Formats: sequence, structure tokens, C-alpha cells
Amino acid sequence: MSKSSFAQHRQFPLLSSAAQIGAMTLKNRMVMSPMTTAYCNDDQTPSERLIRYFEERARGGVGLITMELITIDETHRYMHRSMTLGHDRYIEHHRRITERLHAHGAKVQPQISHTGPESVAPLFDGPQPLGPSVNVAPVWGWASRPLALTELPAIARQYGEAARRAREAGYDGIELHAAHCYNLLASFLSPLRNKRRDDYSAFRAETRTRLITEVLGEIKARAGKDFPVTLSISGYERTPGGRSLDDTQRLAPELVAAGVDCFRVSGGISDALVTMMVGRSDYGDAHNVAQAAAIKSVVDVPVMLVGRLHDPEVAETILAQGKADLIAMARPLLADPYLPQKVLRGAPGKIRRCISCEHCIDSMQTHDNLACAVNPYSGREADQPRASGVKKILVVGAGAAGLEAARQAAELGHRVIIMERQKRLGGSLLLASTVHSDNQRFLEWLLAEVQRLPIEIRTGCSATPASVRAENADAVIVATGALVETPAIPGVEQAHVLTGALMRQLVAGAISAQEAHRLPRWQRRAITLTMPYIERGLTPAVLRTASRWWLPLGRSVLIVGADLAAVELAEFLARRGRKVHVLDEGSKIIPEVGKKRRHEHMDRLDQLQVVVNTGITLVRIATDGVVIRAPGGERLITADSIIVAGRPVADTRLAQALQEAGCAVTTIGDCTGLGLIAGATADAARALEAIEALANAQAEVVNTG
Repeated sequence: MSKSSFAQHRQFPLLSSAAQIGAMTLKNRMVMSPMTTAYCNDDQTPSERLIRYFEERARGGVGLITMELITIDETHRYMHRSMTLGHDRYIEHHRRITERLHAHGAKVQPQISHTGPESVAPLFDGPQPLGPSVNVAPVWGWASRPLALTELPAIARQYGEAARRAREAGYDGIELHAAHCYNLLASFLSPLRNKRRDDYSAFRAETRTRLITEVLGEIKARAGKDFPVTLSISGYERTPGGRSLDDTQRLAPELVAAGVDCFRVSGGISDALVTMMVGRSDYGDAHNVAQAAAIKSVVDVPVMLVGRLHDPEVAETILAQGKADLIAMARPLLADPYLPQKVLRGAPGKIRRCISCEHCIDSMQTHDNLACAVNPYSGREADQPRASGVKKILVVGAGAAGLEAARQAAELGHRVIIMERQKRLGGSLLLASTVHSDNQRFLEWLLAEVQRLPIEIRTGCSATPASVRAENADAVIVATGALVETPAIPGVEQAHVLTGALMRQLVAGAISAQEAHRLPRWQRRAITLTMPYIERGLTPAVLRTASRWWLPLGRSVLIVGADLAAVELAEFLARRGRKVHVLDEGSKIIPEVGKKRRHEHMDRLDQLQVVVNTGITLVRIATDGVVIRAPGGERLITADSIIVAGRPVADTRLAQALQEAGCAVTTIGDCTGLGLIAGATADAARALEAIEALANAQAEVVNTG
């Protein structure tokens, strides 16, 4: 065994070890759990895009891939674009998936389900959704029709036939969906939805599993007793009226006897924002682990744990403690398809980690298209450019967009130079990571990557048209960030009013003439003298620690503005003992993010007792507060300190100057307008794609000339 192999097994001996699910042997204990993509074809078949997406994860070394939900009834779709195994004509389409994924050594199984109350059949002029009782789907709002006793045997047979087709298509097993009190089986399992009083009632332990038991019987009869079945189930529904904390572990032995070969243990129930299914960072790591351990204590089949398992170190510890046998991940493999490979090589520091920003869910709900903020090629695997030759690429600015562009260019084999005006890298991502620590994972990864790759980094270097032209680069990418524009509220010019622009300038150590009057002379001088020496050492951790000792703010703080930066600042200050009040003239907070991310911030603001007033008019800033106008008239909101957050606006001054000097430039990131981390990485990817496309086109002209 080589030294590197020894190191990998010493660090993650259990994650990297083989495992068994019935007759299925996995090469390691890392599993990709199902996550809806909407990448499928309109005819419910897998698209080439979907196959490439899964193929990249198989190539990345994961032991088992569980496909997204696949219906057993082609009439009752799960999404506008979702797959089915509801007829034999779909078998060949699915064989394309299994052949492509098996080529990389991964096992693969579909998650099969009848959509039940979640059926979108009405969108296609189809029949009413089906359920154990009258259930209202939280996303769509329509009611299901209660199934008659005489209809249930046919439903069970549909499951059996879908499993048979899965086996014929080359799948290594199936996952049976019975979690989160949605879709058909989980709806029958939970008293929250199942109000029946017959032999399928959820109010008695001996009847609530009857339909699942009958379904398992049909699966084993039609697909074979040796065909592995994993059951996806909520260990605890965490909702009043739902199944109790100890219910699943009491049901588990009976389900094993009926044919379950493995349990994938999740938690909670479904709602319109999948709040408990896709947990925010507040939930903490591995928040379902106790439920998995309870089931593992009473069964002899493997138990798979899912839910905020973003770090292999945490996963290895859980396996070592005997609380689970397998580790399932979804979002971590969106962020980095090669996470398993990096674990197996003993290089966890190279993992691009999920930052729990919820962009994946918000992109589904907004655009019906799964995307990842930190990985712009998740779901766009076919669009990744291939280098047409080595080029010299100059990147001006080292925030999120600039660092990502430099990283991608270096990975393609180009010679890359970064010019950064400040003496540190990271740009505004430093402050974003300070007030919202989840972002720090991405910042640290970017910094490590540009140090690892052969990139020439020039800090403390201001780009000018002359210096850029002197580099004679093949491509120039400008990523200099946004300007923070302070709104023209009467009284905003007063010295006691702090601004978002000033806060950025303080961290940069360069205070503009427009903002200088807001600080006493001694503070300005101290910053000017000390910042050059401490700027390189500024990290989110350093700033967070310093803020616990001192902040230039009173005990009560008014924040004018409610975009993402302002709201995260409000949360940050509230955690440091300030009484915070947020004011904004807009109709809602954080309009630049989707519903799930916004709701999570609303919960945090509520828990931190931050007062929020939106839809008001800002009349003027007084010496002791802000005068607002609401339907009830004008009133003064008092506070010890006032911060006017401002709004980021495009800053293309350097790009325009370079263009006027004859340089061909590409602008990316916030210098083109606020785009958050998702916009920064997407812009960087598009810039590199455009550079390679132009080079290929030029080469084609030369070759054909």
C-alpha cells in the first residue's frame, strides 16, 4: 500500500470501506441521495443533460447513486419534467443511465414512488391526485381523492411492476419512498394525512404499515427476493399530530421482515419550502443521527443517514460511533461531484463545500431548474470548456468572481495573473463571510485553490490602462466589484450616520472623502496607519472575534435597508447583544433571493427579536433616530446608532477606461450589478466559455483559410 493510500484509509477508514445492501456491494459508504433536478425530458424520459449530471457524480467516486424520484404511474407525474417507470417502454431509456454510471464503478438505484397527493396530473388535464384521505398538497393547493379499499391492490402491483422494470433496466436495487409525510406511502404512514378508520388507518401501528408491507410483497414477488430495497423514512416527523419520536424504531423490525434491506433515515415532513427536508445551517450537522441510531439498535440491516452531512470528518465520526452504516448526501455532491474521490485520496481540504445558501431550492422554485451557487457547472456538465491552447489571462480584482475566474482559467492550463488593489484577497466576500459564517467555506476554498494552482498573484497593485496594456494579455477579465450607493435621505450626510460604503472602506483601509467626515480624526489616522500592517491578516474569524470585544455602535441600532447584506448584518449585530430595528421602503425583505432563503432569514430575525418595518416612507434622519411615515402618520424611531446600508450598483469605470484604451475586456461579478455568489461563479464560467469559444472560432478560421 502506498503512503498516500495508507493516509487516506487512516483518515477515513470507514467511509472508504466497502458495504453491503442485500445482494448489492458498494465500493464505499458514500451515497448520493435523491434530489429533484427538473432536467428530464418532457416525455418523462431521462435527458442527456440528466445522464451527464449523474455521470459526473459517478466519475467522482460515490459508491451508490439514488436517482431522483421516479413515478410508478405515468399519469401521476411528480414534476413538469420528471421520470417514470410506469410502462415497459421506458426500460430502454433507463438502461442508458445504468450503463453510463456502471462504467465508472458506481451502483445506481431509482427512488420509486406513487406521487399520491403531490401528483401534478391536473396540470396535464389528468385525474385528481390520490391519497389515503382528502389531503391538500402544500405546493399546488389541490385536494386528493381518498382511495377506495378495492383500488389498493392495483397500486401495490404498480410498485411491483416498476421494481421489475428497474431490474430489467440494469438498476442495482431500488429506494422506496415513504418519508416526509408526502407522496402516497408516507401519506398512508402518517396520521397527519391518513384519517382512515379501516384496515389501513394510521392511528394503529398494526395497520399504518399495511400498504407498505403489501407493496414490499409485490416488489419481492415481481423483481425478485434478492433485489435490494432501501426504505426512505422519516425517523421523527417533528410535527404535532405526526408520528412520535419512537414510532419508526418500533415499526422497523416489522418492515425488515416484510422485505426492507436498508433504511435511509431522514426527518420531518414536507411543506411548500421543504423546510425540514433540506435543513438550514441552524439545524446543525447530522440532525437526524439520533433517529438513525435508534433504528440501528433494533435491526440487523444497514442504516443510512441523511441530513446536513456536509463534512466527511463528521460522517466518519458517526460511522465510528456505530450510529449509522452509510452516509447519504445530496447538496454536498452538487457543490463538489468529486467529494468522494477527495475523501478517498485523503484530501478533504480540497473539497468545495456546500454553504447552505439554498440557491439549489430557490432555483428550482424560481426557474424550475436545479442550480448550485458555488458550482456553476452542476447540471451544465456538457458546457464545461476545453482549453484550445495556453493563453495569458489577466484577472483584475480578487473577490468571489475574480478568484473563481482565475481558478477556472488555471485549471484549463492557462497562464493566469491576478491584480488586486488591496493587500489581501477575497473582496467583499470577507465581510459577507464575517456576518454569515457559512460563506467562509467558499472563501477559504477559493483562497486555497488560487494558492495551489500556478497563478501569479499581485496584491497591492492597482490596475490602470497602461499597466494592463503592458501585460499584453490574450484576455482581460475585470471583476472589481460594486459601488455601494447611499440613498439620498435627508440627514444622511450627518457625521453620526454610518453607511455600508464606509464599512467596506474601513476593511479596505481606504476611506473616501465622501465618507471621511463620519469618523473622528484620530480614528481616521489610526486606520490609515495600522491597516497596511493588519490588512493581510484580516479573516472572517479575526473580524468576528474583534467584534465581540468592540463595535463602534450603541446598544440600539437602526439599519436602513433590507437587502441580504443588511439583513445578515442585523442578525450579526443581534447576536452581539444589540437591539436591532430594520427599516425599508420596499414591500419585502431580501428581494434578491428566493422564498426558501428569505423565509429562513425571517425565522432568524424573529428568533433574535429584530424589529422589521417595510413598506414605510423614510422622511429624514434625525440626531436621535429616523423619522418614518406609515399609514398612521409620521413618527420617530429612536436608536443609539444608525446604519444606512445602501445598495450595490454596477461599477464599470475601470472596464470603460480599459476599453477606451483599446483593451478587449470581459466584466464579471458585482461590477456589472449585484449577483451574489451564484452570479459571481456563473459570470466567471461564462467568461471562460466565451474566451475558449472565441479562440476555437479563430483557430477554425485559420485552419479553413
